[in-house]
Amino acid sequence: VFGGLKNMVDGLANTYQLYDPKMIAVSTTCMAEVIGDDLHSFIQNAKDEDSVPRDFDVPFAHTPAFVGSHVDGYDNMVKGILEHFWKGQERTQIEGTINIIPGFDGFCVGNNRELKRLLDVMGVSYTLIQDASDQFDTPSDGEYRMYDGGTKINEVKKALNAEATLSLQHHNTRKTLGYCEEVGQATASFHYPLGVQATDEFLMEVAAISGKEIPEAIRLERGRLVDAMADSQSWLHGKKYAIYGDPDFVHAMA
Repeated sequence: VFGGLKNMVDGLANTYQLYDPKMIAVSTTCMAEVIGDDLHSFIQNAKDEDSVPRDFDVPFAHTPAFVGSHVDGYDNMVKGILEHFWKGQERTQIEGTINIIPGFDGFCVGNNRELKRLLDVMGVSYTLIQDASDQFDTPSDGEYRMYDGGTKINEVKKALNAEATLSLQHHNTRKTLGYCEEVGQATASFHYPLGVQATDEFLMEVAAISGKEIPEAIRLERGRLVDAMADSQSWLHGKKYAIYGDPDFVHAMA
C-alpha cells in the first residue's frame, strides 16, 4: 500500500548476493500498478543504495494483472528486455540473420529443440530469443545447475543486427514485434508451426529471409509425415475434440 521501493532495494540486493546472476528482470503485479510505482526510478534508487552495481543489467516491464492476461505480460517483458539492451545502440544489419521468438509456450522443452534442429539442418544463422528449453529440462546427473542453457546476454545484444525477427505466436508478441520494426527489422508472425501447412509457411519464410534452401532431409521428413497422416486418417476421421489453451496454441492445434 505504501509503495514497493524498500522491497525493490532489498529484493535486488538479496537476489544479487545469493544467486550471482548476470541480469535481474523486474516486472510489476497488481498492487504496484494500482499505486503507480515507477520502476525506472525504483531501480535507479536501488542502484544508488548499492543493492546492485550501477552497470548491472536490470531490464523491466509493467505487467499489470488487470490488463490482458499472462500472454500480454510475456509480450511486455520480452519487449522490455530487448529495449533495455538495444536502446541507443547502433544497428548494423547482417543480411540473412534471423531472430526467433518462440512465444509463451508450455511445451518449449520439445518445441524449441525441434525448432533449433530444423534451423541447424538448414544452416540458418539465428538467435532464439528467450529459450527456456534447457532450464525446464536439466538432467539429473549429480551436477547442480543454477542457470542451464538459455539465451546469453551477448546473443540478445547482437540480435539487434538481425535482418528480421519472426514470432511463432502472433497474439503473444504484438508489442515486441512493433518495437523490432521501430529499430528497422523486418517482422513476421505465425500461429505456431504445428502441422504440415503451418510448418511449410514458417520454413518458407525462413528460407526467403536467410537465402538458404530447404534441404532434402527436411523434405523427406515432410513426406513421411504426410504418409503417416494418410495412414491414420481412417482412425481420426469424424472424431471431435475440445482444445483449450492460449490463443496461438489453440489456433495452431485447430
